[in-house]
Order: sequence, then C-alpha cells, then structure tokens
Amino acid sequence: MNDLESSMGRVITGAVVLLAIAAAAWWLLAPQETQRGQRPPTAVNLAPSIERDLVDQVEAVGTSRAAQAVVVLAEVPGRVAKIHFQQGQQVTRGALLVSLDDRNARAELARSEAEYQRAQDDFRRGQQLVEKRAISESEVDTFRTTLESARANRDAARANLNDHAIRAPFAGVVGLRQVDGGAYLQTGDAITTLDSQGHIEVDFQVPERYLARLAVGLPVLASNDAFAGTRFEGAISHLDSRVNSNSRTLTVRARLNNPGDRMLPGQFLRITVQLARRSALLVPEQAIITQGAQSYVFTVDNDNKAVRHPVTLGGRRDGWVEISSGLSGQPDVIVNGHSRLGSGQSVNVIDNPEALLPGQRALLEKNQADDQEESAAA
Repeated sequence: MNDLESSMGRVITGAVVLLAIAAAAWWLLAPQETQRGQRPPTAVNLAPSIERDLVDQVEAVGTSRAAQAVVVLAEVPGRVAKIHFQQGQQVTRGALLVSLDDRNARAELARSEAEYQRAQDDFRRGQQLVEKRAISESEVDTFRTTLESARANRDAARANLNDHAIRAPFAGVVGLRQVDGGAYLQTGDAITTLDSQGHIEVDFQVPERYLARLAVGLPVLASNDAFAGTRFEGAISHLDSRVNSNSRTLTVRARLNNPGDRMLPGQFLRITVQLARRSALLVPEQAIITQGAQSYVFTVDNDNKAVRHPVTLGGRRDGWVEISSGLSGQPDVIVNGHSRLGSGQSVNVIDNPEALLPGQRALLEKNQADDQEESAAA
C-alpha cells in the first residue's frame, strides 16, 4: 500500500512540474499584457475624406402642365361636316381639325363681295362725275361711306367663312374627341384639347428665405415615379411678383425639356432647384457621431490613437456629409468601431473595403479618377 501511495505521489509531483514548466513557457512566449487599467486597442475602419462639388438646392413639388394648352372651341354655330384629326395625333400649326357646314357662309360671302364690287364701281363713277362738276362732293362722300360699309361686310363674311374651318393655333398633340360627325355645335362648344408637349411648365412654391438666391435661369431637375431613374432638366423661367402672405412662399415657374413627349400635363413632379455649386470637404455619413447638438468625427494620429474633432455639418451628397468647419486637410476618418471611442484611446486599424456603402464607394472612385485625370493633365 505504501509503495502504491509513493508511486501516485511521484506521478502527481511530475504533473505539477510539467504544468509549471508549461505556464512559464507561455508567459515567456505570449505577448505582454496591456498595463493594468488600460483598455485594449479598439478595432476600427478608416475611410478617406474627399473634396467634391456640392450643390446647394431647395426641393419642392408641383404639377406639370403644357407650355401651351388650349381647349379647341367652335367659334360659330354649325353642323360638323368632317373631322380631320385622330385622337392623340401630333399636328402642326394651322392644321385643319374640323370642318363645319359652310354653305350659308359661302353664300353670304358671295353676296357681300357683290355689294362691295357695286359700291366700288359707284364710287369710281362718282369721282369721275365730280371732276366734271356733274355731282357734288357730298354725293361722292356718300358713295365713299357705302364703299367702306360694303368692305366691312365683305371682311366679316370672309371671317365667318374662315371660322367654319377650325384649325390648330399651334403645333401640339390633340386630345380626346368630344364631338362626332354630323353633330350641331353652338358657339363655345368644346371639340378637343391641344397641348404643346415639347416643353413642360411647372409652378411650385419656394420658402421666402431663399428669395435672395432665386433667379431666372437657375437649373431645375424634375422627377416622377412613372419614369424611375429619369430626371427632366430645365430652368426657372419666371418668378412671381409677390410673396404669399399666408404661406410665406414665392411661386416659381420652371420650363422643362420633355424629350419624346414622355411627360404629360397633370403629372405630379418632385422639383429640385440648384441654387449654387461650390467645393466642399465630405466625409461618409457613418463617420459622424452626434451627442446632443454637437457632432464629432474621429481621426487617427501617428501613434495609432483616436483624435476627436468637433465639427459643423453642411450639405449632403450620395451618402457623404459636408464638414463646414472643424476638420482641416483631407484626413482619413473612422467609419466603424467609434461608437464608444474616446479621444486618445489606442486603436487597431483594420483595412475593410466594405466599410463604405456601394453609393459611397462610387463617389469615392469617381473622385479618385478625377484626381488622376487632373494629375495627368498637369
């Protein structure tokens, strides 16, 4: 029994010695622990700040309308003899749209032309007779008055006949037909609509605080959900002469290009007015830490320590934020791992190309490509 206990003691003693040796080896080979009371370095990702043009803009909503739009009406009563257009047809200025029965109008014109011709002959004879002193000047004046009256009647008859042929006042697209052949129209009855869609106009409201920065000619972009990814370009064409005292807004009118006549009058539009373009220092949105009313970004110094910078924010573009003040140069900024980071704390920078969103990377790559082009040109 004593031999067995002696053997077990020797085994236990050997195991203890082996553990002690292993512990000593680990202590010698393992990295030194951070000093007591210090946090280990925080893993962070960096992204560059960039300088890009930023557009100051104001957004609004409005409704599209044709630059020229009319309801085509009957100007004289009459029966529809023929319809010359198809619904939705593109027509030129002066194109014949509807012909009304004009037999009575033609007869009236023939009668008035005959009266005009007779009055003209009477006036000529009167001039010849007055030269021979066969009649008085007052009689010639009577002939002259009769001639002028006959001319006015003839011109009115011509206009009445022309009104029986209803034509397009400008080039555009006709809408739905509201009459049928053979129908009798009264003066003012609607026939169809006509819209010039080569350009579209839109009225929208802009807050009065932008009044000093608004001007005719400023670029305007418009979009509609029906044309995803398409932006219609244009410019401000008119500014209203007064501010609405109830809403404190100014009515602005813009004229938009409408290639292919895709946009139709009456559509809802999101409007962006580009007020000014300027160069700005931008950082990714996720680099911003906000505490109360103050915003911060973090950079990393040469000793791999975090440096906190109070900053003032400006505009935004494609997932990037303008730094108006508080950051100089174009330093790399921390975009991940800084939620509980303090200034002066050690960091471990980890390269991660996926730290930026696809849209942010697209602007960054464009910025780098532009820099390369500028360097090559220099």
